[in-house]
Amino acid sequence: MKKIILITISFILSLSSLAAPFCVAHRAIGFGELENSLSAFEAAGRANAQGIEFDLLHSSDGKTLVYHDSILKRLTLGSTCPVGKKINDLTSREIGENCKLKNGEEIPSFENTLKVLSKYDSKIFIELKDTITNSDFQQIKKFYFDRPENVFIISFSQEALKKVISYRRTDEFFNQIRVIRLKKIVYFGKLGNYDGIDARYIRKSKVKKYQRQGKIVGVFTKNSKRKIKKYLRKGVDFITTNKYQRCENIIHSMN
Repeated sequence: MKKIILITISFILSLSSLAAPFCVAHRAIGFGELENSLSAFEAAGRANAQGIEFDLLHSSDGKTLVYHDSILKRLTLGSTCPVGKKINDLTSREIGENCKLKNGEEIPSFENTLKVLSKYDSKIFIELKDTITNSDFQQIKKFYFDRPENVFIISFSQEALKKVISYRRTDEFFNQIRVIRLKKIVYFGKLGNYDGIDARYIRKSKVKKYQRQGKIVGVFTKNSKRKIKKYLRKGVDFITTNKYQRCENIIHSMN
């Protein structure tokens, strides 16, 4: 019991030291490269982006790929690429041998993405589009063993996040990452075991209420000056955006 209390106190203190507000580069967009590509992650890291968000999907044989859409069509090339099929229904070999991203790169694996991003000190926001595997947990720990506070796992899926929270019981490392619930609109509801919320729309009163509870509050995806300023005035901790430099400039101008 004493050990659990100490871990909890340590985690609360780590939350209170979270630098705020800051900007998160949505799919690493905003640095002149194709979204969710290794080139985009390199560019965002070199630009010292404070936060970088990306998406995980799993092939039918359980390999973890970084791609946003459930089907391949929007961002891929290749005459034999099965662009109308879901990633979940294809093997990693079918995808790797037939499909390239529109910038000519391979669709990144989770491991290669972490290998690139871990060279930098950016916070990473991993969005679970379907689930998370034991291999995914080990990859996160492998590359961020010394910086668990830089890892945020986010999802609209409560089932996916429940698995992350459950994993905390078996591995102390995961007590130090943040588990963030994605939600379009926040009017009511408790966050329970979640460490915070990332919403499309949230009232100022809710921002303050959750923060008083020690929760982290973010919003997505705000690109215009008006909306970025609006939510900074509401006091959110972070803003996910496609206009990273604009967001940074506005934060600096308001300080």
